[in-house]
Amino acid sequence: MYIELVKYPDVFLRSVSKTVPFPLDEKTQRLIKWMYKAMYQHHGIGLAAIQVGYQKRMFVMDCTRSQTNEKVFINPEIVERSEETIRDNEGCLSSPGKTGDVSRHIRIILKYQDENGKEEKKTFYNLEARCIQHEMDHLDGKLCIDYEKGNYSRDKHKSQTMVESDFRTKSDT
Repeated sequence: MYIELVKYPDVFLRSVSKTVPFPLDEKTQRLIKWMYKAMYQHHGIGLAAIQVGYQKRMFVMDCTRSQTNEKVFINPEIVERSEETIRDNEGCLSSPGKTGDVSRHIRIILKYQDENGKEEKKTFYNLEARCIQHEMDHLDGKLCIDYEKGNYSRDKHKSQTMVESDFRTKSDT
């Protein structure tokens, strides 16, 4: 079964995601499995809930592409960032064919909850740190294509130019 993603210029991608309550209900547990499937189906290394139509503050990631190292991050918060950054071109499953020149911190410390609600705090480097920052942007309604010369600017792709999609949210908001 092919899983459709919410794609630019859908205004839903500009939504700010909402905190996920614990314990997780059955619907949210199924959503996490669905997100893993969608991420792998679209050959991604990360995917935010907003990209599959849910305004939930969570994302999945597997930077190994092995389909054996999947991890879910619920209610994540970056609590520390390195001063060192690196600029690179980033693509996004929700804006195929488009890229953004994005400056990201090369090391971050992330506080988040796992599927059981247990709070975790972990340091991530390089590709994983970049992927997490990309997905965190999604949770706040930002897209990598909004970056110009490494800096975020909402004006690059103004929200007025975005359109409502026939693919409408399955969100329970």
